Amino acid sequence: MNKLVYILFLLITITFFSCETDIDVNAEYEDITVVYGLLDPALDTHYIKINKAFLGATSALELAADANNFDYPAGELDVIVESSDGTQYYLTRTVNEIPKDPGIFDNSTNVLYRFVEPALSSNLNYTLKISNSALNKEITAETGIVGDITIDRPQASTSKFNLFSSTGEYLEYKVEVTTGNDIGRIEAKLFFNYYDIYTLASGLDSVFRSVEITLGDNRTTKTGGGESLEWGLKGEIFFEKIVSAVPPMSANLSHRRLDNISLEFLIAGTELSTFMSVNAPSTSVNQNRPNYTNIINGIGIFSSRSNKTWTSSIDPLTSNQINLSNGTIEYLATHSSLANRGFCYGYVAQGFPVSPCLRQ
Repeated sequence: MNKLVYILFLLITITFFSCETDIDVNAEYEDITVVYGLLDPALDTHYIKINKAFLGATSALELAADANNFDYPAGELDVIVESSDGTQYYLTRTVNEIPKDPGIFDNSTNVLYRFVEPALSSNLNYTLKISNSALNKEITAETGIVGDITIDRPQASTSKFNLFSSTGEYLEYKVEVTTGNDIGRIEAKLFFNYYDIYTLASGLDSVFRSVEITLGDNRTTKTGGGESLEWGLKGEIFFEKIVSAVPPMSANLSHRRLDNISLEFLIAGTELSTFMSVNAPSTSVNQNRPNYTNIINGIGIFSSRSNKTWTSSIDPLTSNQINLSNGTIEYLATHSSLANRGFCYGYVAQGFPVSPCLRQ
């Protein structure tokens, strides 16, 4: 009897829970504005990406293939950027002015909002205002503009990168800058530049080449500028990068002519730096990360960024010199790990013979 009651109870339970098999996992749709805008004081024209989040019963891949699901229609948004001195810029909606890269989202149209200002000021704040009259909704965000940096080391006219001493020791070279306003972080890159010089018989023109070496990024601790940041490049790392990036000599190459080292600095505003930190891969056991946005009544990021390049004023063509020390040049030309790369001295003023490895 007890067994019969148990079976009956089990059947009733299964029937009860199987009555409702369709579950709607989608909440009621809510308009969520997604904004990505990075102002660059080095540019004349500035673009802001404004989309809407989407939700539907079909797969996200299908929805992403239709631009109508994430682009606001023409005329639905009024977009203004206003500086703290009262100047207003009314943004124009553009379509395909800048092509969109292929990917999951439909790339047949690329909607961006544009304004022109060749002189964004690091002394002013800029407020983004997006009005959606159809929904009686306003989205806002504010940012400062990254200021310029002062490159304290190297000096353009005198500095030479010394990464190997004349006594046979690896050396570390320090790059130093002083920050401007509203800078959150700076990434520094060094470029080892040279030319592939081909034999006369090949009939080929020389080709400029470059090896990129990332020095890393440094975060600031204050937004008002005037902070010193430093990067170090160890000699052994420098030469290892060149060995791995530059292939051995080929039949048509005569030699490789050394050129000046150059630098590039990628500068991120404070809000962008925070956004990057929050969205960086987690290195802890806890993989849950907080969401970060400075968009009020929306999501995304509105900040500023800039690039700055540094080049030496030492001219190899007129002075027969480059901004590498003699010890570094000699290592590149003669050390066993680099000997088959064909780097030549070629600079009389630095005490070396002219092109000792020319092949005709």
